[in-house]
Amino acid sequence: MKMKSLFGVILAAGLLPVSLLNAAELKIGVVDVKSAFENTKSYQQGLNRLKGLVANKQKELDALKGKIEQSEKDMLGQSMAMSPERLSQKQSDIKDLRKLYTRKQQDAQEEIVAEKSKMDEKLGVKFKKALSDFGKKGGYDLIVPKTQQIVLYSNPAHDVTGEITKLLDK
Repeated sequence: MKMKSLFGVILAAGLLPVSLLNAAELKIGVVDVKSAFENTKSYQQGLNRLKGLVANKQKELDALKGKIEQSEKDMLGQSMAMSPERLSQKQSDIKDLRKLYTRKQQDAQEEIVAEKSKMDEKLGVKFKKALSDFGKKGGYDLIVPKTQQIVLYSNPAHDVTGEITKLLDK
């Protein structure tokens, strides 16, 4: 058992210089994926479309909310003169409007999330292709994401984020 461990250590120590020699020949790039995405023209245009969608949905919701508030105000102002049946009908109508408001709000959120996901997916496919083409063309052996969890240190000279962003904008 000890012999196997000793052999493993000797083997690893013997391969270390070879590994270091090969590592010296590696061409490595580092890319900040989030920055590369967020700084593209298509991402910014997509965000503007999303903002427009959010504004339209909010406008619809605000109009419906105003209708609910006005109905409640009318009901309160006229409740003394209304028959119990009419009052009950008004309350039911307002309850239905509130349900509709909640449904429209959920639908709007789902639509916005779906649009954002579609936008991210399209850009993700484009990103993978651009990164692959860049790596092959530039002779890179390895391009790693620049995150705190994965890369503890990287020489800024190896950061290819700007070049990838430019490729994505083409």
